[in-house]
Amino acid sequence: IAELDAGIDLAATDDVKEARKLLEGAIKKTTSIEGNDVQLLQRVIAKEGEARLALASILWSGDDRAAAEAQLGEACSRLEQLQVDADAREAQRKKTGAMPPAKVKKLAFTIDDTVGTECSCSRFKNEKFVSETLLWPTPLQEKVAKLTKLGK
Repeated sequence: IAELDAGIDLAATDDVKEARKLLEGAIKKTTSIEGNDVQLLQRVIAKEGEARLALASILWSGDDRAAAEAQLGEACSRLEQLQVDADAREAQRKKTGAMPPAKVKKLAFTIDDTVGTECSCSRFKNEKFVSETLLWPTPLQEKVAKLTKLGK
């Protein structure tokens, strides 16, 4: 997650080449992660989706439209799978009568990510989500706005 965050932060700078390299490497690592902590895995996939959107944004801004669209498509697909899985798990929990996961009070500030199954491609079109929930820097917010509006 930290490496994905570093790539997202770098995507807000002018060092597009290094941002792309870091994001592509970090994303590649996340696709083979396994574990038993479902909530942690959900957060990793959500962060991967966020990183893919950041990568797609810099690719789109650099006129590599085909690669940007591929990353956007993969991000949306993975985030949709994340939501479908979370919904299925919740339905199964209710069906069996199991207790819901404990709600942990979040601190006002954290160095850890906070977005999980509520992350979706459509949320990236919402400027408030990108600026206040994800806390993306303004240059990256502008890049993702161009991508989500498919503008120049």
